[in-house]
Amino acid sequence: MRKVVFFIAMAAVGVGCLYHMSNWWERAFASFVSSELSPDGCIRVDTYKPFWVLPSFLHRIPHPDPEMPPNPLGMPWPYPEFKRAYEVGTGIFLGETITYDGASALGGMYWNASGEPGRRVVLAGGFALLDSERCADKETMAKLAAYHEQKRLEHPARMKEWDEYERRWKEEEKTREEEGHRLPSPN
Repeated sequence: MRKVVFFIAMAAVGVGCLYHMSNWWERAFASFVSSELSPDGCIRVDTYKPFWVLPSFLHRIPHPDPEMPPNPLGMPWPYPEFKRAYEVGTGIFLGETITYDGASALGGMYWNASGEPGRRVVLAGGFALLDSERCADKETMAKLAAYHEQKRLEHPARMKEWDEYERRWKEEEKTREEEGHRLPSPN
């Protein structure tokens, strides 16, 4: 009986170690996919495909909203990826996303989700990529604002949809504040 308990305990420890090791090697042995520059040319974002030993359906697909639980096991990932951000001028590493499914992510890159002057928050597929004071000067932010306004004008239907989403989010935030709950702003 003691041998069985010992075997089960060792198997549990082994699975736990394997899980933590897989979190390391999925990034350490990842395959480079592509690079993308921010519209202001200040940030380079590299996209990688994680190295997985286990099939994708044994990994949970995360949700960009941390309040939401990840999808259950058993769903395959069509495009698993993660992104890393670097400052172009210095090559300094600025941040990286969690591993997520690019097919079920919320859109592409959003180059500034911060409302604070001097602060820059970059989202990739709805997931936080970086939150930094680097590349957040007034001139750079003005270039980003012009870029986003140009994109708004190019896609009026999508922007109408986004504006409606923002309006509903603000209504929900007001309700949460009245109830004593507050979530961070999507902008």
